[in-house]
Amino acid sequence: MNKGCCIVAVHATVHLQEAIERKREEMIRLSSTNHLQSKEVIDASTSLDSLINQYLYLQIKRKPATS
Repeated sequence: MNKGCCIVAVHATVHLQEAIERKREEMIRLSSTNHLQSKEVIDASTSLDSLINQYLYLQIKRKPATS
């Protein structure tokens, strides 16, 4: 991976970390005013799962392969 690619990956990782934290806070706020099985909470949870999966994918992709 070249240096420019690493910078973009780090920026994407930081952006995802911030998005995950915002979505987590939103889900907590929604769950305090809505039933846990409400559409709003489930949608926020699904969105949070997607962000976490993207973050983990970037983490795995950045690690060098071991032979």
